[in-house]
Amino acid sequence: MKKLLLILSLAVYSIAAQLNTGEKIPTFSINDQFEKAQIIPSSTKTIIVAGNKDASDTIKDYLLSIEGDSLSKNNAVYIADISGMPSLITKFFALPKMKKYPFKILLLDDTNKDKFLMQEDKITIYEVEDQLVKEVKYITTKEELAAYIK
Repeated sequence: MKKLLLILSLAVYSIAAQLNTGEKIPTFSINDQFEKAQIIPSSTKTIIVAGNKDASDTIKDYLLSIEGDSLSKNNAVYIADISGMPSLITKFFALPKMKKYPFKILLLDDTNKDKFLMQEDKITIYEVEDQLVKEVKYITTKEELAAYIK
């Protein structure tokens, strides 16, 4: 019985733990702005996480200023935390607006918001190699973001 409790505790901890340097990119389902379940592709080299509206606006503004599907070309994934947004605002305003964007946005909600590291008013950049996190950086500007997405 003690072994079972230990195993369950470790399983819950590993599911809830935030992704850090040296860890493998987890395989879990995360919805995009079209409410379709996605997983982070194994070819991903960069994960860009916006923890709040300001960070998300910076990413969105940059992505809209460049041509084509730059996320896919650079093996990058954009993830936005919408967990703090009221559900009615999400459903009737945010999602319809996001559906007009020419790039995919994976959305963190209350069920998965703790999977990624985030700092107040910063964009989290995960540099990934062979599905392992090599480095985690925090940036604030479009110019810094350009180093990861061209």
